[in-house]
Amino acid sequence: MKGYANDGEDKDPSLIHPQHVANMLDAKASDDAIFVSDAGTSMVWMLRHIKAGGQRRFLNTLLHGTMASGMPQAMGAKLAYPERQVIAMCGDGSLTMLMGELLTLVQEKIPLKLLVFHNNSFGFVEMEQRVEGLVDHYTGLDNPDFGKLAEACGIAGWHVESTDTLEPAMDAWLAAEGPALLDVRVNQMELVMPPKIEASQVAGTALFGVKAVLDGRTREVVDLLRNNFLR
Repeated sequence: MKGYANDGEDKDPSLIHPQHVANMLDAKASDDAIFVSDAGTSMVWMLRHIKAGGQRRFLNTLLHGTMASGMPQAMGAKLAYPERQVIAMCGDGSLTMLMGELLTLVQEKIPLKLLVFHNNSFGFVEMEQRVEGLVDHYTGLDNPDFGKLAEACGIAGWHVESTDTLEPAMDAWLAAEGPALLDVRVNQMELVMPPKIEASQVAGTALFGVKAVLDGRTREVVDLLRNNFLR
């Protein structure tokens, strides 16, 4: 089994960074796995933390930014290559747009692996608003336990809220024979840093911080700093 970095996760087991989840998946997935991602932050974690190698294949929506494309595209990939491991890296917002397809997985007996980055928000939209200096609105989500939801649909499901239980859950999820879903509660305040940081982005984020404090959302600003820079 390949090794992976723990990214300092043992400092606070309840704070799961999405990079840590992606790094672990990279180490445990098959060398010829097919990875499919939704648009948004889950796509960033795939592109930055899943190693390509010579046999792995990747599918995402780079130019179009189509929401909820991960699961249906992964279903098609699994049907086209039934002998290969196919993993859909889904955002919680995207998954909820097409939850009915969970029933399709069961009905058509498609042994797809779904990994849900569960941060209770449209994370990329939220980040774009903040970089522009805006206090984000209408990006929060009230999500269920997707592991239990999967089980109700007849799919093997796991729900993880601590790094202590992440690895055994991921091992069981990858080993499941039929369709399986791994729901991981990741840090909602995770910053997605661009390769080159522009001064306007720094200024915009600082302006968001000021507006958020004035709007009574000081705790969010504190969590943003603590979870990204003081971990």
